[in-house]
Amino acid sequence: ERKVLFTHALRNALLPAITLVGFELPALFGGSLIIEKIFNWPGIGQLYMQSFSLRDYPLLMGFTVFIAILTVIGTLLSDILYRVADPRVRL
Repeated sequence: ERKVLFTHALRNALLPAITLVGFELPALFGGSLIIEKIFNWPGIGQLYMQSFSLRDYPLLMGFTVFIAILTVIGTLLSDILYRVADPRVRL
């Protein structure tokens, strides 16, 4: 019974979790903007918000590219983990 659960049920149950984990990586940095603003913590979110008022466009573009790279890495990581969890999936 244990082998059946780990071999069949767990692998199929992991697929939605893998999808969520892949998209949570960039969301962590996006959420830091809100958390740092509410609690007045210094960090990358506060720096990003200050760059709006100072019109620091290179910093704004750099942070946006950073979030885009994290999105691509998260999606790639979830695709690779899909292959590990379900061998029927082809890359």
